[in-house]
Amino acid sequence: MGLMKFWNIKLEDNCNQCFAKIKKVILLCYLFGNTFFVFAQFNTFSPFSRYGIGDIQENTLAYQKAMNNVGIAQLTDTTAPAFINISNPATLSSLRLTILDAGANYYHTQIINQQNYKVIQKSVNFNSLAIAFPVKKHSGFCFGILPYSFVGYKINQNEYINNIGNINYVYDGSGGLNKVFAAYGFSISKYFRSDSSQGIIKTLIKNSSFGINAHYLFGELAQTAVVNYPSNITYYHFVNDRRYRINGVSADLGWQTFLNLKDNKSLLALGWTMSVPSQLKVINDYIAYNFSYTYFGEKYIVDTLLYSENEAGKLKLPLSTALGLSYIVNNQWGINIDGRYTDWKKFQLANDKVSVKNNFEINIGGYVQPDRFSMSKGDYWKKVIYRAGIGYNSGYQEYQGKAVPLYSFSAGVSLPVGLYRAFSALHISAQYAIKGQKNFILRENILKINIGITLNDRWFVKYKYD
Repeated sequence: MGLMKFWNIKLEDNCNQCFAKIKKVILLCYLFGNTFFVFAQFNTFSPFSRYGIGDIQENTLAYQKAMNNVGIAQLTDTTAPAFINISNPATLSSLRLTILDAGANYYHTQIINQQNYKVIQKSVNFNSLAIAFPVKKHSGFCFGILPYSFVGYKINQNEYINNIGNINYVYDGSGGLNKVFAAYGFSISKYFRSDSSQGIIKTLIKNSSFGINAHYLFGELAQTAVVNYPSNITYYHFVNDRRYRINGVSADLGWQTFLNLKDNKSLLALGWTMSVPSQLKVINDYIAYNFSYTYFGEKYIVDTLLYSENEAGKLKLPLSTALGLSYIVNNQWGINIDGRYTDWKKFQLANDKVSVKNNFEINIGGYVQPDRFSMSKGDYWKKVIYRAGIGYNSGYQEYQGKAVPLYSFSAGVSLPVGLYRAFSALHISAQYAIKGQKNFILRENILKINIGITLNDRWFVKYKYD
């Protein structure tokens, strides 16, 4: 009875500690979420974000950005430090620890026109928060918040027309969509008996995991177009202002499996994900009017041409499918290849015509960790994870009748810190991207410095004493 009472006391204390940690995490989510929404609108200055729903953001966390956002087939580590892989919800099935991951970045963009005139913009942004934990031995759960897309541009164009004079066009946009998600992954291996004589197909089936990621998308897109006639007083100036308020539910499905090779010293993993086509709710407000200026320079509306408030519409997100391949050798190095195709021709925003194209992207990323199990103080750099990657995205936004491609490169490190039960890693990486083509009127050079933290711990563990 004494031992049972002692076990119950320890279990109660452990649960109380877990609930205290959960309260801290909820508070962190609240504070981080508020900061996230304040800074999100400054996460892009790209003129190409005028098209579609803006610049689509990577569905990855800080450590993956160093590998150019690969991860569809990347298995979740079962030993600390372990990382969350939200690229494929099926990976959650192998969680053994509670993991918290948060990230931020420094964003630097250089916008260049054909005359090599450059505009430089900078910002600092919080951009991810995720928490994951095992549910049972063969399943895991994850929830968090990520950006989905960003709009942020201001474009000035000038034109001269005979009998009218100079015409100045100003296009201004801001906003974006955010994603709150909850994902669950489970393995079917527990339904199979261990048998070393199984064939390749049976082994792949036995090692299969499945997952679903449900997310709630919400946000607002604001777009304004202004036409000014600075040298002609016979024409009224013109404004077209539009606001889209968007919200709705979407989902991703995932599958993953693996095969041990060469006496279990290397491993080959396969992954597949699909973003289900979905319809989000859109509330559309817009107004178009002519205006002029008084003798004292004050603006006044001459007449309203169009006006609508709370007009209902739909945002149709298209089908997107992706395949991934991961090859890992001796727990020391690995390489990942991801390919994705998205049917953007099925995209629709309210009843407006949107210039988009189907797009394909491929990313290759890898890592090296010389000795993850080294315990010597002088071998710290052997436990550091070194990562790098390259990628190509054909682009879904249409500019000058062509898709806007993106060429990207990345590199970074994961620095392990922590002792005994509590493990963590600090992620530092840089991403460099070239967006657009040389014959475009505008093109863009982008640099992102990413910083993230991953914390590992054990929650909900029942301690037993003999």
